[in-house]
Amino acid sequence: MKVIIKFSGKNIDPDKNAFLKPVVDLWQKGASLALVHGGVSQISNLMEKLGKKPNFIQGLRVTDQEAMDLTEMVLSGLLNKTLVGMLTQYGITACGISGRDAGLFIAKKHSIEHEGQFIDIGWVGDIIQVNPQLVETLWGKRILPVVSPISSDSNGKSLNVNADWAAAQLAIALRAEKLLLFTDVPGVLRDPSNPDSLIQNLSASEIPLLVQKGIVSGGMIPKLKMIQTILQGGVEEIFIAGGASLEFLDQLLGGKFVPGTRITR
Repeated sequence: MKVIIKFSGKNIDPDKNAFLKPVVDLWQKGASLALVHGGVSQISNLMEKLGKKPNFIQGLRVTDQEAMDLTEMVLSGLLNKTLVGMLTQYGITACGISGRDAGLFIAKKHSIEHEGQFIDIGWVGDIIQVNPQLVETLWGKRILPVVSPISSDSNGKSLNVNADWAAAQLAIALRAEKLLLFTDVPGVLRDPSNPDSLIQNLSASEIPLLVQKGIVSGGMIPKLKMIQTILQGGVEEIFIAGGASLEFLDQLLGGKFVPGTRITR
């Protein structure tokens, strides 16, 4: 089984590696896994320590050259290698890589429309090509890939790419059966302010109706549109949940109920 797991930087604490135990157990059972991680809070914390105020437009970090350098330092350096070290404590052979390595992710600059104008938000990218051979080579040697979403453009320039989308594109390229997104929200919510409004099960065909009827709104709309693209790309199942649900990874893959939203084709 091929499974891509994405979790946020908030899950990564070098003094608390118990959250990785379900991942370790699944890997030791022979599954082909790749871990993709974010790190929004750690990047923002470092920027603030250095006197640089984080700035977001439509949920995307405005990334000038200094911010890009800091982002790559945190994601591809500190957090990526911290995760590798945490897996090593469990006796797992892991390899920390980024989208820049072996051309894993090729991206182009992203521009957005804001208040009627197209805005350049700096070195932010959209993935346009995935070359998964490096991950497949690591799998062949039973080395667990830990992937930072930092990508390169066609000229080798670093671009900051959303970790959810990086995980999604990797899942499609590897023809993974499952994509698990452990995020800062408990799943797809009918009301973003009410965790009890969780939608437990969804099919791809239901997504347009949810948007059309206004049942979901705000930042959940682009996430659901992304999910449609992933399912159309061949991934069989997507699961979105808060980071705490990672504890129940074995039950989740066994089809049992785990708090979160399970989305299928």
